[in-house]
Amino acid sequence: MAAAPFTDPAGTGRRADADETRVACARIAATRLGTALVRDPLDRTVHEQMRQFLDRDSEPALRSWEALKARTPQELKARIAELLTAQAQRSAS
Repeated sequence: MAAAPFTDPAGTGRRADADETRVACARIAATRLGTALVRDPLDRTVHEQMRQFLDRDSEPALRSWEALKARTPQELKARIAELLTAQAQRSAS
């Protein structure tokens, strides 16, 4: 799950920080794996992918999730303002 940080397409330089990126990527991967398990619960390939996710990616993602949850209300408000500003800049261009 060594994905590049999410960046905005307008190129304003705003990007998700490492914790935000790690959590977003882990949520996407876990959702895909969960869907694959529902579709074919006995697929060995899916089971191997799930094992790899749990062994390699889940613990760092959980630590990042805890870090995000530990942000103060002021930090969250500042981050929301930054993201909304970036979205407004993208919409305006």
